[in-house]
Parts: sequence; C-alpha cells; structure tokens
Amino acid sequence: MTAFVQWLLRRRYALLILAIAVAPMVPMLAAALLTFETIRRGPYQGLVSAAIAATGVLVIGVVVGTNAMFNMVGVATMLSGAALGAIVSTTQSLALAFQASLLLCIACVVVAVLIWPDANALIGPQLDAVLDMFRSSGAAPEQIEALSQLSEVFFGLSAAVVFAQLVVALFLGCWWSSLVTAPGKFGADFRTLRLGRILGIPATFVMAVSLFLDVRLVQNLFPLVLFGFCFQGLAVTHAWAHAKRWNPALLLVMYLLLVSPMTAVVILALSSMGLTDNWINLRSPLRTAT
Repeated sequence: MTAFVQWLLRRRYALLILAIAVAPMVPMLAAALLTFETIRRGPYQGLVSAAIAATGVLVIGVVVGTNAMFNMVGVATMLSGAALGAIVSTTQSLALAFQASLLLCIACVVVAVLIWPDANALIGPQLDAVLDMFRSSGAAPEQIEALSQLSEVFFGLSAAVVFAQLVVALFLGCWWSSLVTAPGKFGADFRTLRLGRILGIPATFVMAVSLFLDVRLVQNLFPLVLFGFCFQGLAVTHAWAHAKRWNPALLLVMYLLLVSPMTAVVILALSSMGLTDNWINLRSPLRTAT
C-alpha cells in the first residue's frame, strides 16, 4: 500500500484520473483521494486539484448525459475531500476535521427541516414506488408501516449516511498521508478521537430529548449524533485493543458484526460507549499504557 500511495503522490495526474474514475461508483474513495492530495500539497493546491477533478466529472456527465444530481454529487465529492484535507493540513488535527464534518451535517439537517417541514414534498413519489414494490413482494404489514415512516426522518438518515462517508474518506486520506510521512500517526490520532464538550453537550441533549419527545428536528438529528458517538466508540475500542494488546480477531469480529443483521445493535452499543467516554473518559486508565 505504501508503494502505491507514494506512486500516486509522485503522479498528480494519476491521482486525479483515479478520483474522476471512481467518483460515480465509490464517491467516498474519490473524496479520500482528494483529502490525501490536499494534506500532502496544501489547501491551495488541493483546491486546484478538486477543481480539475470536478471539471472532469462534469465533462463526463455532459458526454454520457447524466442528470444534474449526478453532477452535483460529483462536484460536492471533490470539494468535500479538499475541504477535509485543508482542515487537517492547516490544523494537523484529525479530531477537528471529524468534528467539523459532524457540525456541517447538523447545520444541513437544521436548514433542511426548516425549509421543508414535510419531506414528502421531496420524496413522496419515490417512497410510494418503494412501498408498492414491497407490497407486491409480499412484505409484512409491519415492514410497510416502518418504511412509510421514513419520510419523517429522511433528512437525518441522509445526513448520517453522508457524514459516515465523509468520516471514512477523512480516515483513508489521513491514513495514506501517514504512510508516507509518519507511519503509525493515524492510529495514534484515531485512538484519541472524540466529539469534545462543545459538540458532545448538545449531542447528548438531542439523544436524551429524542427518547421522550417526538419533535421532528430532534428525531432527524438523532441518527446523526448516534453515528458521531459511534465513531467515538470505535476509537475507544481501538484504544483499549492497542493498550491491552487484544487479539486483532476481536476487532475483526466487531467490524463483521457492523455489516451483519446485528448492525443496529452494534451501532447502539458503540454509540453508548462513545457517549459515556465523552463524559467519563473511558481512555484515562490507558494514558500510561498508550
């Protein structure tokens, strides 16, 4: 991997071509490439690279005849990757870029809920088509009812997915950068990842209120802060695994469970761990060991 990353770093054109090529299929990987590019070359050169890559996506969109949404996602992918890289390059802080990503997604959810009080105005026809497909396939009434409620938290779920992709792109870009400069730095930074009190206090409030009140804004923010604490829970787990030298198979099992039918349970457990760590600091006993 290190040799490939060094090869990309020496060939800027190859990195940009690869980012343009993977953007339609795996936008997260394209964003990670731009994050890496910006960390290594600086914010200005990163923005130049993002502009070139975004132009490439637009040209492909015109040639192939894709819709405007495809082009918007492609441009946003490149710019978001450069923005993440610029934060890391300027501040040398993985945690700050992580927190900025969550704050941006929270702001987007708040604005979206205020502008579109009823998400059905945006996704009504598409949701009806999905429900009809499930009905024709013989889905249980409970499943149909659960799906019909998705419009209530559409903005929150969408933002949570975008946030997760931004964070993974950030992690990949920082990891690649550390491979060619300071091997092991990404792991050390990741193991100290946290939301902090400024974001942690309102995030905790959102999670608490969502248990008792059916407020649309709060319910849409819940998936987002849940994912934020989930990543912090992952950091706590890795910190303990590193300090106590756990068998790597244990972490592998955890990640496999994240893509299994038990996904919701694992995310909830990790989020609970992250929430607790934000107030009690579950990593403090490891300070000497790490």
